[in-house]
Amino acid sequence: MIKRLIPLILSLGLVLSACGPANGPQTTAAPAPATAAAGSETAPAAETTPEETHLQPEEGWQVVTIGGVEMLWDGYKVKEPDVRLDIDAMHFSDFGEDFFTETYPVETESYRLCEGEIMETEVVHIKAAEPGPVIYVVAGVHGDEIAAWYAGRLLRSVTLKTGELYVVAPANTNGAKNHTRYVTGTQDLNRSFPGSPEGNEAERIANAIYRDIERVQPYMVFDLHEAIVYTSGRDFLGSTLIFTVLGDIDDLYFDMLFATQDGEICSNDFTSSGPGPKGSINNTVANELGIPAITVETFRGFPIERRVHDQLDIVQYALKYVGMR
Repeated sequence: MIKRLIPLILSLGLVLSACGPANGPQTTAAPAPATAAAGSETAPAAETTPEETHLQPEEGWQVVTIGGVEMLWDGYKVKEPDVRLDIDAMHFSDFGEDFFTETYPVETESYRLCEGEIMETEVVHIKAAEPGPVIYVVAGVHGDEIAAWYAGRLLRSVTLKTGELYVVAPANTNGAKNHTRYVTGTQDLNRSFPGSPEGNEAERIANAIYRDIERVQPYMVFDLHEAIVYTSGRDFLGSTLIFTVLGDIDDLYFDMLFATQDGEICSNDFTSSGPGPKGSINNTVANELGIPAITVETFRGFPIERRVHDQLDIVQYALKYVGMR
């Protein structure tokens, strides 16, 4: 009964935005440095740590601790650890011994969206021998959110007991190539849905992804992201699950959220927010296609291995929950 009341409570109380600069509704987060505990709906504790620190302050940056991890902070955002991985040479086991350990016979195919353009990306379609749910994963709509599309690249090799999985990673290939949020210039893919085949680059790739989701008609969409902003007056979206409309996945969503808070999955508690901002894939597929979407936000101040681990943990939990693993 309590779990059934939570969606109603959240729908009345949550008016949050998603992932970085927002055009959607906002609420006020706790000031940073803050005193709220990690796992609350405000920002986690960020305290300056002048003693016994392993980091040294840099010009324009101070050392803070967020979620038990020391990092550099400029008063608005944290400094991401400068670590790039050769993700296509890595395996699930590089991020945790319990990821996708059982293998199943599957058929795999791939196809291109916006072929021949700077936004060209690949969709990998994995089909199990037995019918079941269909899930569509969009990873790396913002190209500099590397743990999101790293996880997506790994998911391209998953096997399934039942159902089908579609994975596009990175969704923003040009942004990933240039390590930028945007497709080109200041074109934000996650404010461009449903897009247009006659629009700018972001609108064209947004429309291609949107139309592919419309064609596939999945049970749900995963939208993998990361957050870097930590400041007063902005929502802290690190370690967050975001929804606009849950529909039939409400039990999955809240059981997954509780699993993070019980320590069953992920490195720390995740919190819940929503709806996704106007023009985001989360908001658009939920409202215009009637397909529920979950946006996963990890925090870019944490080590890259931890972030990829948490992205994979959440997707694996969902695949098991609906019987695909």
